[in-house]
Amino acid sequence: MDSSDIWSEWLLKRRFGGDAEWMRKVMDHLYPIRDRVLRNANLKAGGILLDVGCGDGLIGFGALLQQPASSVIFSDISADLLDHARQLAQEAHVLERCRFVEASADNLTAIPDGSVDAVTTRSVLIYVDAKPAAFREFYRVLKPGGRISIFEPINRFDWPEPDHVFSGFDVRCHLNQDRERSRHRRHPLR
Repeated sequence: MDSSDIWSEWLLKRRFGGDAEWMRKVMDHLYPIRDRVLRNANLKAGGILLDVGCGDGLIGFGALLQQPASSVIFSDISADLLDHARQLAQEAHVLERCRFVEASADNLTAIPDGSVDAVTTRSVLIYVDAKPAAFREFYRVLKPGGRISIFEPINRFDWPEPDHVFSGFDVRCHLNQDRERSRHRRHPLR
């Protein structure tokens, strides 16, 4: 696939860098997350799952495996990733249980009101600017009693932060000013 958008480029080419061992380790980490998202979605036999920001289909294909009578709407902003998921669905002989919708999380107008039993996302909302609009859309497309199951990562690359860093900002000059003010309060003659 000659992908041009950044999402498919990352997920389908760069994420594993062609390293099969790294791919195995990442997937060993992601499968339990997928399973938890699906468990919390509580999709029943014959249910319809909307996987928003489906990416390479991890959640959606997991739902198709776990609930053979269910169907999945794969939704993503990347046409290339949707094409990839469609190809995988065809190869897995589950295409008739799938629908593919190019849409952002905050604008799911292609999906009718009250038409899905569960909405899932994994590592999607972190990239959505209009989060309240996305949640309104999730609520709109859900059937009464439907469920939302979300997994969002917490960036811990540099965690814990050093004492002089707060939320990525160096606060040393502020710490020194606070210390100086505090010192003068305790010893006003200094």
